[in-house]
Amino acid sequence: MSAQKPVLVAIFAHPDDEAFGPGGTLALYAKTHDVYLICVTKGQAGRNNTTDMERPLQDIREEELQNSAKLLGIKRIYFLDYEDGTLSNNQYHSIANDIQMLLDELKPETLMTFEMRGVSGHIDHIAVSMIVHFVFHKVPYTKKLMLYCEREEVIKNFRDYFVYVPHGYSDKEIDRVIDISDVWETKVKAMYEHKSQIKDVNTILYGKKENVKEECFLIHTKADETINP
Repeated sequence: MSAQKPVLVAIFAHPDDEAFGPGGTLALYAKTHDVYLICVTKGQAGRNNTTDMERPLQDIREEELQNSAKLLGIKRIYFLDYEDGTLSNNQYHSIANDIQMLLDELKPETLMTFEMRGVSGHIDHIAVSMIVHFVFHKVPYTKKLMLYCEREEVIKNFRDYFVYVPHGYSDKEIDRVIDISDVWETKVKAMYEHKSQIKDVNTILYGKKENVKEECFLIHTKADETINP
C-alpha cells in the first residue's frame, strides 16, 4: 500500500491566477503532493480576447482553467462561484466558511495564495489573500502558508498595468526562491491555455523580459510547529 501524499491547496481569485502566478511551483509540487485549487470566481468580469462570442465568458474561462490545471498536474478545481470584481468586506466570512469546508475535507499541510498586496494590487487578490490568512490560522492541520510574490525589479515593469501596482520585494524580504527551469515550458503552456486573456499573457511574459525561471515566496508557519521546507 503506497504512502499517502501530502496535500497542497492553492487558493486564488480568478482563472489564470494559478498560471500567471506560481504555475511552475504548482507543477513541481504536483510531482510529490496532491495539489488542489480553489478558485473563488470564474473571472466573468475579464475581457474576452477569443473569437468565441457565443458562450458566456465564465464558461470559457472555466474551461481554460481546467486545461491549465491539467497541464500543471492539479488534481481537482473547486469553484466557489462568487462574482468577479466584487470580493469585499461583506463577503469575507462567507468566502472563508466556504474555503474552510473544503479544507476540512482535504486536510492540507500547505496553503498557497498571493501575498497580502495581491502582487498586482487587484482588490480581489488582496481580499482572497486576507481570507486565506484568516483560515490558515483558524484550522489545526495547516502548517505552512506560501505567499507568491514578485521581486522589485519585475514589478517596475508593470507600473502602467493597473492604476495602482504595489512595490515588489527585495531579496532580503523573500523567504524562498524556487527554480522552475525544469517546468518553465509547462508554465508557459498553461499560461497560453488562458486564450481569452492572451493580452495579459503576452504582457506578463514581456514584462519579465529575461524570463527569469524562478518564483518567489514569503513563507508563514505556525510558531509552535516545525516542518520541512
